[in-house]
Amino acid sequence: MRPLIYFFLILPFSVFALDGRFEKWAKVQDPYPGPARVIGFYSAGCLAGAEKQPLDGPGISLMRTSRRRFFAHPEMKNYLQKLAHNLRHQGLPLLLVGDISPPRGGPMVSGHNSHQGGLDADLWLRMSSRRPTNAQKESWAATKFVQDRKTLLSNWSATQARMVTAAADFDNINRIFMAPAIKKYFCDHYPKAPWQYKLRAWWGHEEHIHVRLQCPADSPQCVAQTPALDPANSGCGEDLEWWYSKEADDEWQKIISTPGEREFPALPPECELMIE
Repeated sequence: MRPLIYFFLILPFSVFALDGRFEKWAKVQDPYPGPARVIGFYSAGCLAGAEKQPLDGPGISLMRTSRRRFFAHPEMKNYLQKLAHNLRHQGLPLLLVGDISPPRGGPMVSGHNSHQGGLDADLWLRMSSRRPTNAQKESWAATKFVQDRKTLLSNWSATQARMVTAAADFDNINRIFMAPAIKKYFCDHYPKAPWQYKLRAWWGHEEHIHVRLQCPADSPQCVAQTPALDPANSGCGEDLEWWYSKEADDEWQKIISTPGEREFPALPPECELMIE
């Protein structure tokens, strides 16, 4: 069974010719004033009233901070702080966080098609016993734990398993994207976990997981991802089997070998007003 399309990928910037409107959004340096509001969809939207996630805090450090993608809706900010607290309480190393969102959300010149509303965050699977310096935040590599999407490497350990388990154990999780091999690990080791259905295989994600939160109550213009996941469908059956099929292999080859223009998303009109 072919999986539902989730409208985002992380691909090298070099494969795309960019619409000039991406650059317009990239020049924005500060959040849009006013109360926090997510407008539009995760891959076609924006964020008002964003809060800056602290670059360092108890149990957590943000990476690649030069990108200025450390802005979040308050629910994501609270989620990351609570997760870091829970991990510290378990005696786990420092949580390393990659991209969240630009100051006003919106489309990015490189990297993601999603992360546009402050409700997405990339959590590195690599954790750290020491806090990285500013230089190390830019130079450290996000270690791969999966080879070719489908093979879990020997560096995977209980540390990564406990981090993902803690990350998934929140009521406001919409879903968490991960490499098929990682999803298979959790299907094999946590088949009855109540959050299992929220873990979904997706392209890439060999060195991080992508956490996505539900639309918050303060944002009536936030567009929910549909169809909603069914708690009765763990994603461990036909959905997961598809990722190990020849059809999936062929589709991945098509994705990585076909350069093209990166399409600018159809943003809600209110988002366009934010950068005029």
